[in-house]
Amino acid sequence: MNAFDAVSNLPPDRRRVRFGSTDTSIGLQITVRDFGSGIATADLPRLFDPFFTTKSTGMGLGLSIVRSIIEAHGGTIVAANRDPGAEFTVTLPRAPSPQRPATATDEA
Repeated sequence: MNAFDAVSNLPPDRRRVRFGSTDTSIGLQITVRDFGSGIATADLPRLFDPFFTTKSTGMGLGLSIVRSIIEAHGGTIVAANRDPGAEFTVTLPRAPSPQRPATATDEA
């Protein structure tokens, strides 16, 4: 929703949001990029703090909750400015491989 909000004031033909995913050696990386005005440099370190918002109607809990959920699953989320816009990257680790079931020869 934040990405769509970031481009909502642009002319319709310039409203772009890009989603992507990449399978890396670390795990799955998911990116969301908008082509809006970006994030104020002074705001970047506080984006994920509870109750921090740049929106007049926001409560400042969305990104804090997102970060908590991602970190609870062993992942990370980072935000960066791009030219133009902003990009959020979520990295989630691979699930551990299920253990190989024991066979008759393993138990002997």
